[in-house]
Amino acid sequence: MAEFVDLEDWRFDLNSHPIFEKLRLNPPSQHDDERVNPENLIFVHDGQIFVWENDTARLLTANLRDVIVQERALNTLQVLLCINAPVFDVEHIVPSPCGQNVLLYGKRGASVLVLPRRHGKHGLFEGGKAQINCRITPIAERFFISNTSLSLLKAAWYPGGENDMHLSMLTSDNYFRLYDINSPLKPVQTHRLGSHATSFALSSSHSTFDAALGEIAIAFDFGPPSVVQSNTVSRGAGTENLLYPVFILRGNGDIYVLNTSLTDVRYAHTKLLGPLPMHPPAEDNYGMDACSLCCLESQPPVLVVATTSGLLHHCILVAGETDAEDDDASILSSDVSSIASLAPRDSGFSLFVYETVELTRCPVTVEDYDTDISYPIMLHSDPSSCKRFFCSHSGGVHSVILAWLDKLEKFCGNDGAEEEESIHEVNQDHPCILRHMICTMPSETCAPSPILGVAVIIDQLLGNSLLCLTHNRECMATPLLPLETTTPPPLMSEGRDDKPPVSPLRQANPEPFQKYIKRLLQRNHSNPILKTSNKTQLNLEECFQLLLRATKTLREEYIHKQDTAKEEIEKRVKILKQQKQQQLADLAECQQLKGDISIKAEELALRYSDAEDKQEELLNRVSIVLHTLQSQLPILSEAEQGMRTELESMQTKIEHLKTSLKQVKAKNIYQQKHAEKQQKIKTPPALSQVQEKQLKSLLKEQTEEIASLISEVQNISIAVGP
Repeated sequence: MAEFVDLEDWRFDLNSHPIFEKLRLNPPSQHDDERVNPENLIFVHDGQIFVWENDTARLLTANLRDVIVQERALNTLQVLLCINAPVFDVEHIVPSPCGQNVLLYGKRGASVLVLPRRHGKHGLFEGGKAQINCRITPIAERFFISNTSLSLLKAAWYPGGENDMHLSMLTSDNYFRLYDINSPLKPVQTHRLGSHATSFALSSSHSTFDAALGEIAIAFDFGPPSVVQSNTVSRGAGTENLLYPVFILRGNGDIYVLNTSLTDVRYAHTKLLGPLPMHPPAEDNYGMDACSLCCLESQPPVLVVATTSGLLHHCILVAGETDAEDDDASILSSDVSSIASLAPRDSGFSLFVYETVELTRCPVTVEDYDTDISYPIMLHSDPSSCKRFFCSHSGGVHSVILAWLDKLEKFCGNDGAEEEESIHEVNQDHPCILRHMICTMPSETCAPSPILGVAVIIDQLLGNSLLCLTHNRECMATPLLPLETTTPPPLMSEGRDDKPPVSPLRQANPEPFQKYIKRLLQRNHSNPILKTSNKTQLNLEECFQLLLRATKTLREEYIHKQDTAKEEIEKRVKILKQQKQQQLADLAECQQLKGDISIKAEELALRYSDAEDKQEELLNRVSIVLHTLQSQLPILSEAEQGMRTELESMQTKIEHLKTSLKQVKAKNIYQQKHAEKQQKIKTPPALSQVQEKQLKSLLKEQTEEIASLISEVQNISIAVGP
């Protein structure tokens, strides 16, 4: 049986995995050394890791869970070959939502690789074959060959497509296109985002001029979908369609909104809405060097805008007033109440810049170095949480945690309840947590070492980790700490009647001590993991500055905070010792009070026994006196009065029975006389023997009943007496 390594050490052994050793067999080319922009050539999907190798145009894959099994790591390595390899340099690989296809794109084109089926013992592709040929579908191949001056800025899977069949592409001619994989040559939808597109294809200088002014869309991202009602007759009344807003970022920092839908024909040619106003306004529009955009699907959505100068703007999408001019310029549709989406008629949405943070690309700064040098930033969302995202650039990887997003979502979900308290919590200063996780440029004088890929692992066995593919094709795996959610301390006035009383020490500090110590030890900054290229060389001064910065970080973020936590723990121990002594004194006093109470309880028990005997004696004397008084009363007793009432009621019943008996006798005499008259008038008809027997038996029964009644009356008369 294979030996399992420690689950906490698999991150150190990941770089020696056969998939990365095979990747490092080919030395970096001159083109690789000239790269400045970050790329994304790695991703993880369903426990499977995928890495693209540009030199051989193939996709390497392996099962991540087999990293902890040393003997199985080599067996699970598979190579996915391309039947029709891309002719362009692949800079990004993006898996489809269902994991059936992989999007490969660069500046000069895009293709879709169809993954083979997974089956077999370990769920490998094609049962575990070492090499597998995969089908490649080029997207808009004729378009990119015909327009050599155009470049593909960004491509992504369209979230509203069915069965992973639709792609969205943004090109440098200010056009946003949607393609279907089944018909990849012609776009399904084409949306113009700026000036006329014919000039871009004919003249590259015109495109450069507009790019210098920031009039070209450079990035986009999809927002949360909304539901709109269809008003077409063919679809019928009440049909619901999903509307996907696309946030478009231009180079000058303006953000536009484009509403798209594949199921509703009204949005086949949607007009661009915007630019969205940004509050508070800035003279430079928060920078004229925007490079990347990311939409965090929270409530409300948060747009992150990155600039080449290293700034991150966290913008909250808020609703404003709607202008009539904007309504005329947009498509009419039903209202959408959710703030998480933009309806076509809601052109009054705006952006509130909550905060702006600056990334530190290099730990060591040089005074004479030109600080105006720009470097692009790529934003990566965290699939495990919308409160965290990652930034990759030529200097490494940063992690950003929006600590204020919890209170903002709580404020938006209150629906007017406790509005003042919610506003006060939102107004509190809760800056984001910025961490430099991996550093590939220790000094500004070093050559850029862009990150080749960032991926997030979410696995129950391996835990949450961040994978980073460096410029040297080495894989760095760092654990992702759980997000810290700060909750306000409970008020003293809450729960007095329902909750049991707490100690004075807890009332003085309602926050748990363990959580308080964790908050003291929480680091605002950390020393990144240094992973530079082999050609990077630092002089003694830069090494000394790097050492000073690391020492300063260790002193301020580790030693100083640990000393503070130590002082708090010692103070807590001192307070607890004082409380212990006080409680021991109180316990001794309680024991003394317990003895006094026991003596008093015995005395009270004796007095209670004497009082109980005296009470019983008094009760006996009272009963004797009452009996004597009752016997001397001249009136009837209660039992005698009850007997008299019963006899009177029986006398009344006898009189009633006598009256009834007289009526029966009179009726009998009357019937006899009537029968005699009938016999005289008319001869009675002859009766059969059976009828005579029946009449006799009937008369006999009536006679017996009358006799029983008479005897009963006589008995009652005898019982009553004269």
